[in-house]
Amino acid sequence: MSALILGGGMMGLAIAHDLIKNSVSVTIADINEKCLEKMTSIKNKVEFFPLDAKSEETKKIMKKNDVVISALPYDFNYKLAKTAIECRTHFCDLGGNIDMVERELSLHEKAKEANVLIIPDCGLAPGITNVVASHLIKKIHGIKEIHIRVGGLPQKPEGPLNYALFFSVHGLINEYVEKSRILRGGNIAEVESLTGLEEISFPSFPPLEAFYTSGGTSTLPQTFKGILKELDYKTIRYKGHCEKIKLLKDLGFFEGNARAATEKILERALKKNVPDVVLLRVTGIGKEIRKIELIDYFDGDENITAMMRTTGFSTAIIAKMILDDVITKRGALPPEKCVPSDAFFEELKKRKMRIREGS
Repeated sequence: MSALILGGGMMGLAIAHDLIKNSVSVTIADINEKCLEKMTSIKNKVEFFPLDAKSEETKKIMKKNDVVISALPYDFNYKLAKTAIECRTHFCDLGGNIDMVERELSLHEKAKEANVLIIPDCGLAPGITNVVASHLIKKIHGIKEIHIRVGGLPQKPEGPLNYALFFSVHGLINEYVEKSRILRGGNIAEVESLTGLEEISFPSFPPLEAFYTSGGTSTLPQTFKGILKELDYKTIRYKGHCEKIKLLKDLGFFEGNARAATEKILERALKKNVPDVVLLRVTGIGKEIRKIELIDYFDGDENITAMMRTTGFSTAIIAKMILDDVITKRGALPPEKCVPSDAFFEELKKRKMRIREGS
């Protein structure tokens, strides 16, 4: 079994780490060979291929692999999905933009004809949250509501924003400025990010809050329209973060030329390389109320962040499920339509992710 990972950033390396541990032959393709220096534990266990993903060489190397995983920025993914179909190889990615994901899903019939599976949105949120949502819908009789709460945080509040940086500042600000897509009264609606502030608690953590941000629901409102009346996604932060970010937004710091300057300031001001934690809670409401929670911490032994584990390992699990014929559907499908939840949860537990289901 062979996997090609396009992109040797932190998520690509996390995906490679997990696939290698599960006996998959891995090639990492990236424009920068030094990317492997960031995770020396896998350096001698993968094949490296120098590649500009926009070049014609991409198709040649994709043909040689059973599954291709994009850990590149989302704007590459539609073209890569099309190329995967031409190469008759399976394809997964991390998603990140609903318009791009919908373009990928429009390839459904072509993917079926090629007998391959295209799965976007395989990370954390969207990703794990999609599988959790579909699981609750199957388990709860008369379900009408799903509420998703997820956050990647420093293990303790850091700095004036009570936050540290775990992915790009540009992507972080996007979550705060673009609208959040939800189901309200059974209809797809959009609400402003940084609104809907609520308190939320997890044992052993300081006071937390959650509020609307963009991107987390991805395909879920469309998939579950007609089944659910309410579906929403909020990001978890330490208390006080939302108010400070909203002030910056209201003052125009995220607009026009000011945004570039703000990004530079935040890039410099926010701490990096601090131990992190991922908190996830998805609540389903119907004839009963059920919750699924996941808590995952920075792995100091392997030097892998919780964000890398929950985003990268979940993608690797889905790719391996395709290779092992645990997932047998073909076409272009979001995770909630093709990933078996019970088997997926078992794989998360094997990786020591603390996942718990209860009322």
